[in-house]
Amino acid sequence: MSLFHFRPRRSVQRRKFIFLGMFAPAVAPRPANPRPPEPHAHPVPPPANPLQASRTRRIFDAHLHCPSDDGTVWQWHPVTRTFDEFAAYLDRTGVQRGIINSVRSQLAKDAAGFIAGNREVARRAEKSKGRFLPACVVNPLLIDEALREMEDCRRKYGMVWVGELCNYTVPYQYTIKEFELLVEQAVKLNMALDVHTELDEMQYVIEKFPRATLVFPHFGDSNEYRNIFKRIDLIAAHPNTYLDTSGYGHDRVGVLEYAVDKIGPGRILFGSDFSINDPATVIARVEHAFLTEDQRERILAGNLEALLKKVAA
Repeated sequence: MSLFHFRPRRSVQRRKFIFLGMFAPAVAPRPANPRPPEPHAHPVPPPANPLQASRTRRIFDAHLHCPSDDGTVWQWHPVTRTFDEFAAYLDRTGVQRGIINSVRSQLAKDAAGFIAGNREVARRAEKSKGRFLPACVVNPLLIDEALREMEDCRRKYGMVWVGELCNYTVPYQYTIKEFELLVEQAVKLNMALDVHTELDEMQYVIEKFPRATLVFPHFGDSNEYRNIFKRIDLIAAHPNTYLDTSGYGHDRVGVLEYAVDKIGPGRILFGSDFSINDPATVIARVEHAFLTEDQRERILAGNLEALLKKVAA
């Protein structure tokens, strides 16, 4: 999830982040602690038309929020209100496959709400014949229902992905005992857990749950310049973790290259955060990045395919 949603304890930070980008001067501010250049050279990307290139590549999106059957959609000004419009826009950008979670589940305040949303994406995925894979979203504050729902999603509907979990929409803290039980269930069921975090939350979750398969969306957080490299370095140090390209940070030239240098090309997943953010912007950055063709292909699809095989085993 991106900055479209506001977490109460940092809502002012988020609004500032959004509007600073709109009214920034021609010369962008430098990071507070810029990294020194790496000693080795990166491969120079060939001239590319990202839209044309996306037609010939496999592109598998790890981070999609699909509209609910009741018309609820996460978009600043709704333009893809239905699932058909959602899928058609992905066609335009070149995204062939994706992991979908329901906005209804994300916003649910009771178990019936997140269960209904999970059933929506299960039906959508079944009709798509493999194009979309469903993800399970639950609320740890309703822990008994959440644990049962995770098992039902895994056993009955074949879901291997939990999340994206966004604790500020409910809200709750990742330090609560109920969240620990939820993670233990994900480990038991061999499901990947996708968790939206600030830097301090990311560090806590990584250190607390070394046995979990953890996916973290976004290179940056509310303090992008201060934390973006720290987040990447944290992922690099923990082989059970993955980072997706969605939201904010991917557009800063050099950040994706730094992530590949530090994490390696095998644990970076293509993610867009659509229907909030545009997949084409992420595709363009990957296509123009100072990466090898193999690295591009792994980020755009291969790494997510490998991760899904791992958790589906």
